[in-house]
Amino acid sequence: MKSRGIVALGFLGALAASSAMAADYPEMKLRLASTYPPPEVSMSSLSAKMWMDEITKRSGGKITFQAFWGGALGKPAEYIGLVEKGAVDLAISSSIYTPGKLPLGCFEYGFPFGPVDPVIVTKAKRQIADEFPQIAADYAKYNIVEIMNPPGAAYHILSKKAVAGLDDFKGKRLTLAGRYFGRWVEPAGITPVVAPAHDRYTMLQTGVVDMDLLPLDLFSAFKVYEQAKHAVMVGAMTGNFTELWVNKQVFDKMPPHVQKLFKDVGREIELKVANEVVPEWTNKIMATFKKNGVEVIDFPDAERTKWAHLIADIPAEWAKEVSDKGYPGFEIVKRYQELTTALGYKWPRQWGKQ
Repeated sequence: MKSRGIVALGFLGALAASSAMAADYPEMKLRLASTYPPPEVSMSSLSAKMWMDEITKRSGGKITFQAFWGGALGKPAEYIGLVEKGAVDLAISSSIYTPGKLPLGCFEYGFPFGPVDPVIVTKAKRQIADEFPQIAADYAKYNIVEIMNPPGAAYHILSKKAVAGLDDFKGKRLTLAGRYFGRWVEPAGITPVVAPAHDRYTMLQTGVVDMDLLPLDLFSAFKVYEQAKHAVMVGAMTGNFTELWVNKQVFDKMPPHVQKLFKDVGREIELKVANEVVPEWTNKIMATFKKNGVEVIDFPDAERTKWAHLIADIPAEWAKEVSDKGYPGFEIVKRYQELTTALGYKWPRQWGKQ
């Protein structure tokens, strides 16, 4: 009975401490805008919701949020301005939309055939952000503090015809986006066609293109699998393109323990998304492929390596470009490969040679 009493007292003490901590949090209702669809169909928005829910829980309901999903407040490139000017308190967006302002934000997109394990990429990117203060300094220029940088799903190809190797790509037209993907695919004999994700279903349906390159979750969100019945698992890369930003003036006014809470939960959710959410969504999408008669083709590692060696050294070009602006470009390229290799990734070739 005595030991039970001690346990009970310990539990009550912990509960009292927890309540006291919750009482220390100020009442806040913050506005968050997302460039992405609602959490039910977007991992990016889901990561933001997970973060908000945890902040509300740990603050004892003191800190709450009002969310605006689906790009309701503007075009993607405008979201950095919404946070900078304080039109919203937070945004879930991406530096990929404004590379001229945040050139270091999505540097991993410059690496052809980088890691597809979201845990490896997430840990490596967080370490890079900790080691290179220039990243945080860039956000500060736009009155922003970066809170979280969770991963997305791996990039693969959906094709109208089966693909066994590089030779089957020749003469095909592939929809894609971004600055570098077009340069990845051209050496394989593919014609790149830049198009928004929401237009690609119709482009495949009407025969304008033969293939589509997207993260797995977006294949599902836009039902691309209805028009392209062959999933070519090329493992192009995994990118942590999603970024949670908070207005710096809002953040600076918060008590230190609230600032710490925001960042600590951000780090936790990054890894939770990498370890749990991405695998869960990937399994769900693969089940959807099977249900809809999509053939899953494992692209051979030897063909992937051969493809990588056909591509120009884009990371070296990126490093030179940002180095000319005063950033440690080559150091970041080298360090990213070191970190991901230490975490278990085997690169098909080394990038960033000077």
